[in-house]
This record gives sequence, structure tokens and C-alpha cells, in this order.
Amino acid sequence: MGKTVDAALIGVVVLLEALVIFLNSSSGENTFQMMVYGVTFSPLRLVMFLGAAITTIMLVTIHLKDSGEYAHIFYLLSVSTVAVWILNSRVPNMDSFLAFIQESLGKIGVQASIQTETAFYVYLLVLLLLITSFFYSTPRRSRELGFIVFGVLFSAPFFRSLVYPPTPELIGITAFMISISLMTSLVFSPRGVGLLSQTLILSIVTVVAIAIEPWNIVLLVAFILTFPRKKRNIAYVVLVLLGFGAALRAGLVWSPHIPGLTFKLVFSQLLLPIALIGYSLLFRSDVIIPILKNSKGPTPFLVLLLVVFLIGSITTPRLLPYVAITLTLLSIRLVFHTRDTGRIIVRKEESSKT
Repeated sequence: MGKTVDAALIGVVVLLEALVIFLNSSSGENTFQMMVYGVTFSPLRLVMFLGAAITTIMLVTIHLKDSGEYAHIFYLLSVSTVAVWILNSRVPNMDSFLAFIQESLGKIGVQASIQTETAFYVYLLVLLLLITSFFYSTPRRSRELGFIVFGVLFSAPFFRSLVYPPTPELIGITAFMISISLMTSLVFSPRGVGLLSQTLILSIVTVVAIAIEPWNIVLLVAFILTFPRKKRNIAYVVLVLLGFGAALRAGLVWSPHIPGLTFKLVFSQLLLPIALIGYSLLFRSDVIIPILKNSKGPTPFLVLLLVVFLIGSITTPRLLPYVAITLTLLSIRLVFHTRDTGRIIVRKEESSKT
């Protein structure tokens, strides 16, 4: 019965999404019209993009099905929400995003003319990876909490301005989120090939995060201090340092410029995670304090990141998005820790027998 209900819910979500997209495209008003800006769609590229996006969504949905209570449904809702938002927005200015891709490819020796259509597809895939990373940054058996992470961050106007229109900073933020998701929840394969591939993927996304925002080097420091010093972790640190050195020599390391960010603006839009942390510390201190005293694990890892980014944002306001991300993730983890896991709920059938 449970599987039937799950399948029905997925079907309803997909049907509603298809209906909304169809109505938006047929109305022709305030919809996403690329032709207005002289951008043409190649059927082959469009099919390739849709194939990659749909495959990713299906695989993640299937994987999340056993990773929390209706986590897969919340994931589909998150993706659908952003899809409708994009479709009902005007065409974003792709100039800076396209220029960044072409410049980066040129520095590594790839001379290619990237079309605006291709850059747009890359942007949408990066956005999909960002949403996916929200769900994998939460505790392994409570992935549905990723919907709260999504809601808190996307409800903040300053964060939405970083996501749309696309900027190079979006790539750095996404790589940062993926790094955190893998560090805090990845179960490394015991096999050599699987272990090597997972370590390489984690190293690559961390190098990208550091290359776009050098302050993200704190990921390595926090990882070394709060996670066990196993051989695979040492290999990860070495690979990231080597990759960062190569990016530095190629001129791929740069500091983003995000104008208009202030403490007052950002923190006024993050009252919910601040309130959640305050609640956890004031009313569930008996549970939270022992966890914070522990120097190992995902929660101390996020605490260390938050402290560093808070201090750094005093003189470097461009770090405030990273403050917002770590603050939100930490608040969700603290609320997760405060749940009552020790209480035994007796079913009515069992209680009637006693």
C-alpha cells in the first residue's frame, strides 16, 4: 500500500509539473522566451540536455526513496518549484557566465566557441546539482530535511540573486555545497576502483570550490580536524592541494565580486535558522552541548566552517553566502539532534494485549 501511495504522489507531481509547463508555454505571456534574444535551440542539444537532466532527477529520486520520509517527493517538489520559477522569469543575462566558461576553457588549452544555448544548459545543470546537494547535506536517514534547507535559502532574496541570473559565483557555491554533501554523508566504497573514483570526484569539486573562492581552503582544514585521519582522507587532502596548485599555475584561481552584500541584509533574511539554533541551545542544551563538545563529525565540521566564514565576512562581505549556507545546514542538524529518539511508541494493538 505504501509503495502505491508513493507512486501516486510521484505521478501527481510529474503530471502537475507537465501541465504547468504546457500552460506557461501556450500562454506566451511572461514565459521563458529565448527567441526574443536571438538564441536558437538545437534539437540535438535540447534532447541531450533533457536526457541528462531527467536521468539525474530519476536516479536521485530513486535513491532518496529509502533515505527519509517522503524525501523523494520533497526533492521533486523542489526541482519543480525552481523549474516553474525559471520558466516564468525573463531570459537571464548569460554574458558573464558564458565569458567565464570560455575564459576557463582557454586557460586550460581548450579553444572552443561556446554558444549561449550551451551555456544556458550548463547553468540549468549546475542549478540542478545545487538543489540535489541540499538533500545530501542533511543526515543520511532524514534527507527530507533538505527541503527545509532549500526553502530557507531560496526564500532569501539575496540568495536568489546569486542563482538568477547566472554568475560564476554560482559554480563556486554549488561546488562548495557538493563538497559538504560528500564529506558529511559519503560512505566510501570498500573496493579499490570505487574508492578511487569517489575520492577523485570529491577532490575535483573541492578544487573548483577553492579556485572560485580561495577562502574555501578552510574545507580542507575543517576536514582534517573533524574527520578521522584515514588513508583515503589523506589521499583526498593531497589531491586537493595538487589540484589547487595546478589551478594556481594555470591562472584559474580568482576572487569573486558580489556587490551589495551586508551583514544587516543577509542576517535579516536568515532569522529562521538563527531562531532554530537559538532554540536548540536554550531549550535543548542537554542534548546539544555534548554534541558540540565532540570534536569529530559533521556537526563540529559545520561549526568550524561557520566560525571561520563569520570572522572572514567581517572584512570580506563576499563570504556572507557561505555564512548563510553553513548557518542553515548547522541549524537543521541541531534540530535533527534534538528529536526524541529514545521514546518508545506503543501501538494500540500491543497496548490492548497487555
